[in-house]
Amino acid sequence: MRQIVEDTPPSSIHGDDISEMEEDILDLEELEEVELDDEDLMEEDEARDVEDNAQLVFRKHDGSVFCCDLHPSGKVAVTGGEDDKAYVWNVNTGDIIMECGGHKDSVMFVGFSFDGIYLATADLSGMIKVWKCNLDDNQQWIVEFEYESEDLTWGFWHFAARVLICGAASGDIYVFKIPSGEIKLLQGQNIKVECGKLLTDGVRLVAGYENGSVKLWDIKACTVLHQIPPGVHNGLITAVDVDPDNNVIVSISTEGKAVIMTSHNGKIVGHLETDDELETVTFSKDPKLGYLALGTLKGSVSIWDVAKRMVRHQCAKSDEEAGVTKMIWIENNLVTGCLDGCLRVYEGKSGERNFLLSGHTSEILDFCYNAQENILLTTSSDKTARIFKYDINKN
Repeated sequence: MRQIVEDTPPSSIHGDDISEMEEDILDLEELEEVELDDEDLMEEDEARDVEDNAQLVFRKHDGSVFCCDLHPSGKVAVTGGEDDKAYVWNVNTGDIIMECGGHKDSVMFVGFSFDGIYLATADLSGMIKVWKCNLDDNQQWIVEFEYESEDLTWGFWHFAARVLICGAASGDIYVFKIPSGEIKLLQGQNIKVECGKLLTDGVRLVAGYENGSVKLWDIKACTVLHQIPPGVHNGLITAVDVDPDNNVIVSISTEGKAVIMTSHNGKIVGHLETDDELETVTFSKDPKLGYLALGTLKGSVSIWDVAKRMVRHQCAKSDEEAGVTKMIWIENNLVTGCLDGCLRVYEGKSGERNFLLSGHTSEILDFCYNAQENILLTTSSDKTARIFKYDINKN
């Protein structure tokens, strides 16, 4: 949401023998819902002109709430915001479990490790903290790892290992092994890295940069395997994604172009063109569908057939519905977070809108889904986070 809130960071993104997988990736030798007063509640009620579908509203933050995550159990949420704070709280009651202190700037990333053992929080100034989660007792959460880097732009956990990855304004990408704190550095060239995505093999990472370049990294060897040079994109890269089979990488930019590159040889095999600045992109998780969704801040939502390089469904056109800040697939349904504070859910095979979830009074800045509890957690510049029940049968 760079265009909406100047200091708002990009959204965040989220098995086998874990110790063995971590060694392959990072072998350094080889390399409480808070009550508002009556006046505040009255102002909020006056501002809201839509139905609030949320099961719970969390109001502790004093400023925009930039980022969020749900514990794998689905019982606990974490949110971070403009007030330089992150809170861990119960999704059923809103009760605060812990306040993550010690940050010096807006918290731009929060996330639980894949196994729920650790929680990472990071702020724009570069302060990174990793906490040991204590969900079963009342003991204080302990900081297991702390690191102060340069200004950060994004962060995420590895999907199957205790490895934390963060991108910096200098273009450097930090890869931390947790809890040991061993570090690998994918060195930048003083060009801001705007976004990153881990491939499903767990050892390659695609990153998009401010100058329009895209690089595919080997995070074990710290080397660039393939890249799209500046000029193919004529704007900064806003997002990247990878298809479920690990074969195709798509990068999007502010000029409205999506570039398709193969992951095995770095060859550019196609372009998708739109009339608006592209903000978000996501592949369907079902490889049989082969769908790719594109969203813009003007409200266009389209689902593409990647193999045929053509629009399969135009779910929403610019100015017909609110601009899109983030999208995720839940099974074969596309969920979009929008500038008007609503979540819109489209059926992937038909492009028809299934339902809408409303409640926020300002733009959605981040959201995530937990399949175990079937809930959505959203954050907004209206200073709140909300829990919604995801009901595909809702009309």
